[in-house]
Amino acid sequence: MKETIYTIPVNEAYDVQCECPLCLLEHRFEADRVNYYLGPSLMEPENRIETNKKGFCGKHFSMMYETQTNRLGLGLIIDTYLQEQNEKMEKLFDSYNSVAGEKKSLLASLKGDSAASAQAAKISKHIEEHQKECCICKDLDYTMDRYVEIILHLFFSEKDFREKFENGLGYCMPHLNMLIKGSEKHLGSSRQSEFLRTLFELQRKNMQRIQEEVNWFTKKFDYRNNDAPWGNSKDSVLRSIRKISGAKDLE
Repeated sequence: MKETIYTIPVNEAYDVQCECPLCLLEHRFEADRVNYYLGPSLMEPENRIETNKKGFCGKHFSMMYETQTNRLGLGLIIDTYLQEQNEKMEKLFDSYNSVAGEKKSLLASLKGDSAASAQAAKISKHIEEHQKECCICKDLDYTMDRYVEIILHLFFSEKDFREKFENGLGYCMPHLNMLIKGSEKHLGSSRQSEFLRTLFELQRKNMQRIQEEVNWFTKKFDYRNNDAPWGNSKDSVLRSIRKISGAKDLE
């Protein structure tokens, strides 16, 4: 298969022995997008329209802040974002106030309460829907789906890649689920069965491995094991948390 913007990072990630190559792909892509939105994106009007409209989730706002590479750029993003979002919220608040005022009659009061409750629910719904929006999450979801599609293609088309896949250390649980869902989406039943048998055996073996490493980590605190080698268990607690939860940013 001809190398593309998707196959190159996939192959590079599978060249690294890690607990989850998809975590590595995800982290690299997120870092690239953070740098993009703090750099070239600032000068592109279409992207500023999008960032003003959607903004970023808490995780990706945090990543942008923690880079400390372009505080002015981040400030400009937040400034125009807040201008647009404040205008929307002002209209919603005004609509609530217009129906929540004091009523003269009981009937009018009941109608007012009903209208006010409906408007409050509208504000709540707006907030909930907006919190689901994030410019980087949108890009990430699309790109991770492409990565999974490439992984599945390479698994069946390139012997070298399949060997790397089968000799890997498995996946975190969220990305294991992503591969399962991706196989259902992109493969026929026969190939899906072949892929999942390989995937599940790989995961079973490596979940057992990391449990044994954590077990040995705990036993090393027994004075009788003071002189015994740590083996691969010294950082096993950190790696096991990443394996279980996909917490790739945990240090």
